[in-house]
Amino acid sequence: MLENYLLKGLIIGIVFGVPAGLVGLLSIQRGLTQGPAAGFFTGIGSSVADVFYACVGIFGLTFISDFLLRHRSVVCGAGCLMVIGMGFWGFWTAGTEAAPQSAVARPGESRRLFSCFFSSFTIAITNPATILSFMVVFSMFGIEGMESPGAKLQLIGGIFGGTCFWWAAIA
Repeated sequence: MLENYLLKGLIIGIVFGVPAGLVGLLSIQRGLTQGPAAGFFTGIGSSVADVFYACVGIFGLTFISDFLLRHRSVVCGAGCLMVIGMGFWGFWTAGTEAAPQSAVARPGESRRLFSCFFSSFTIAITNPATILSFMVVFSMFGIEGMESPGAKLQLIGGIFGGTCFWWAAIA
């Protein structure tokens, strides 16, 4: 069994990044229409949400997981409304962003990239089932929660690095 928690985290991060879910499709779409930076920042928003849920799973923050599981219908409902709203927004603006934009920085670029980040973070954080997925993957890798704080931080860093690697490859 692997004892290097950074390597375990990298593998787990790539495993969580690869499935082509809503954020994956959104990242690809933004990468094609708004440029690679927009696609990357869209993915990074999801990575930050994944790291949050990984922290909940690794550090055993039961009060957060209990809250999310207790209010999952509200959290999922908010996420569903956001996805529907983004779908309508994409439908109404479909013809306005047909060609990739140049890599030259434009006014408002940082605001647009933050918007890409925040929208995907919101989509990912409103999926409390992610914490259950992390629990399953952690058990598959033999991560029991009794690791040292240094090992836990390596694991978190590896998960973030693995997801970032995936989003960079997509972008």
